[in-house]
Amino acid sequence: MKKLIISLYLVFISIIAVAQGTQTITVAFYNTENFFDTKDDPEKNDDEFLPESKLKWDETRYLNKLTKIAQVLDSTVVGEDLPNLVGLVEVENNDVLQELINQSVFKTKNYASLCTNSPDVRSIDCGLLYDKSIFTLVEFKELNATNPTLGDYKTRNILFATLKTTNGDVFYVFVNHWPSRREGVEASEPRRIYAAEQLRKQVDEILKKDKGAKIIIMGDFNDHPDNRSITNILRASDQPKNNLDLYNPFQTLDKNKQGTHYYNKEWRVLDQIIVSQGFLRSKKGYGFLPKNAHILKKDFVLFKNEKTGEERPNRTYGGEKYFNGYSDHLAIYIMLY
Repeated sequence: MKKLIISLYLVFISIIAVAQGTQTITVAFYNTENFFDTKDDPEKNDDEFLPESKLKWDETRYLNKLTKIAQVLDSTVVGEDLPNLVGLVEVENNDVLQELINQSVFKTKNYASLCTNSPDVRSIDCGLLYDKSIFTLVEFKELNATNPTLGDYKTRNILFATLKTTNGDVFYVFVNHWPSRREGVEASEPRRIYAAEQLRKQVDEILKKDKGAKIIIMGDFNDHPDNRSITNILRASDQPKNNLDLYNPFQTLDKNKQGTHYYNKEWRVLDQIIVSQGFLRSKKGYGFLPKNAHILKKDFVLFKNEKTGEERPNRTYGGEKYFNGYSDHLAIYIMLY
């Protein structure tokens, strides 16, 4: 019955899209957990992911990882379609994105890729795949999220792309991977606050020109939807206070004890897709239904402890042990109609 209701719902959304002269767009995001190639880049610290390293990251494991990432992304869409807009983090470079397009189910469509070139010490970046049958690239740039006053560290740049759809809509798309909590939540929070400030500045510039602008912000924020960086600085929540605040449907999922990451026996939402209210108030072009946000929590991406019943993401590595899994995060997605 539940599957029938979902199918009828998708048909209903498709009818609305056709009536408006648009097609449904799926926007997905995935933290891929160290999507590295096997080649040594002398200018970056990628030694951990090489065939001769302790992790034995060889061509077989790399191609297996590529196939698994494609499988996850393919599963965000019902039927034979693929997500039209995909944010990816923990990717080494644009080469791995191109190989994902050329050596997986994505090769059946027409996709292009963008990737940042960040100063991150681990040599990981943010990437974006977009369906060229729907989107045309208008502009691509990077926002520096590294605060030079907060000690000797470097983090991922924020990917910022302006895309135009076939129906004339303009999407402002940001892909984020904010600084981790490795040094503790409180000690590391100023770094995420700074990243949020840089992002909000760019959002304000867009909304100053057009209050109805359609903005998509996705990423692994390494903060929960109720943390200060998201609610106070980025001004994103599931109950926006004014027209310039952002709408975060994943705050509702977090309140309902769902999650994209499992830590200390607790599921929480670190990965989120946030939209401007231009999508909520849209009278033409693409819009967003407030409850239309999802976490891909299917059996194949989960590891289940048979003794305790405990579930967590089925990851690729645990320390130096190879689990042949997918990622330590779950993928998320929304649909625009």
